[in-house]
Amino acid sequence: MKLKTKQLSLNNVIGFNAIIDSDEDIFDQVAKMGKEFKELLIQNGYYSDVPVIFEYNPFDKGNEITVFSAVGNKINIIGENKSQFFYKEHLDFTTNYFYRHYNQEEAIPYDKLKEKIEEDEGILLTIYHVLLDLDGDVVIDLYCEVDKL
Repeated sequence: MKLKTKQLSLNNVIGFNAIIDSDEDIFDQVAKMGKEFKELLIQNGYYSDVPVIFEYNPFDKGNEITVFSAVGNKINIIGENKSQFFYKEHLDFTTNYFYRHYNQEEAIPYDKLKEKIEEDEGILLTIYHVLLDLDGDVVIDLYCEVDKL
C-alpha cells in the first residue's frame, strides 16, 4: 500500500447527512444518493463538476455518512438554514495518508490504513472518499483526516 501526502481543497461545498443500510454496498448507495443530489443541484440552478465525495469512518459504530460536492456558484444563505443541507465556503486540509484504490474486486484496506496511522502515533478521525468515474471504472481516492497524539 502506497501512501502519499496530498491536499484536499474545495470551495462552495454543499452536502447532507444520510443513514446507510449496513446490508447494502455503501458505494452503490452513495453513487445513487450522489446522482440524485447532483440532479437536485442542477434543478436549483447550481452546477457541479466535482465528483461525489463522502465522509465515513469504517471504524465508527454508526451508519451515518456525510455526502457532499462542490458547486461552481457561491451560495448566499439568507437567514437561518432550515434545510437538510449544509454549506461550507471552504474545505481544505492536507493529509499524509492519501491512498488511491483502483481494484474494485478487492476490499479497501481500511485496517492497514489504520495500523499505519497508529504506528505513526495518530488517531484516524474520518476518511473522505472521492468517487472518480474513469470510463466506467470507479477509482476511489481516500483522504484520511488524522489527529496526532
